[in-house]
Amino acid sequence: MFDKKQFYLNTPGGDLLLTEVFRDKKSVTILVGDKYRLDLDVDSALDLADSLLLLTSEEGEKDVDY
Repeated sequence: MFDKKQFYLNTPGGDLLLTEVFRDKKSVTILVGDKYRLDLDVDSALDLADSLLLLTSEEGEKDVDY
């Protein structure tokens, strides 16, 4: 059994990309649009998620300061 999430990502140019994330016991697969696939082990997927959260929260803090 695996978990699946679907959502749309917005590019700075205004494009919408269907994104699908699948998780099974040992891996996470990220599909972005119909051309890009990223297969990761669970630890790497968590590192990616952590990095995205840190970078986006830092951007949010910069916006609040101004």
